[in-house]
Amino acid sequence: MTHPGCKNWRRTGAILAALALAALLLPCAYADVKVEGWREQSYDYTITNINDFPDYVFLTSSVIWGWEYASVLNGTGSFGGGYKLDGFHVHAIRSANFDKERFFRLKQENDQDAVNCTDYCRNNAEIVSSNLSLPRSVSVQETVPLQKILVQLKVEDITDRTLNISKTKMLYYYANGTVRETDAEL
Repeated sequence: MTHPGCKNWRRTGAILAALALAALLLPCAYADVKVEGWREQSYDYTITNINDFPDYVFLTSSVIWGWEYASVLNGTGSFGGGYKLDGFHVHAIRSANFDKERFFRLKQENDQDAVNCTDYCRNNAEIVSSNLSLPRSVSVQETVPLQKILVQLKVEDITDRTLNISKTKMLYYYANGTVRETDAEL
């Protein structure tokens, strides 16, 4: 035997649970919606002294997806791109310890520069990580004629346990050819 009104309480509870779930998911639904009058401007990053560390391979991984979206930096030390709400972590491994075949085993279908190296990279004691979390982009007003933002990074030190990288400066490139240099703050 059920108590009078028990059925209504269950229905009310289900409706409240559905509303709570919708409220939690609503901000996610708006994350990719373009805001009128604003646009996304990507950050480009360059490790300016990457060639001072020829015994290391430098890697990046996704802040959101981790090692599922990883890449190897070339000799210029430049990187950028990706999903607008994501960011980058920078890592290093001694060249002698880097297993290129295992790293490149699973290429991403939609991004030929990225690989899923989760099996190889996660919990790999040979890989050291920087404590920097570098955003992928920033919102700017559409009226600002900004074409590019370059963030220059410098490797301060690498040990078996740490990778110290600092932001040294930011360069803002505008449509009229002006370049403005500032201290690096993200």
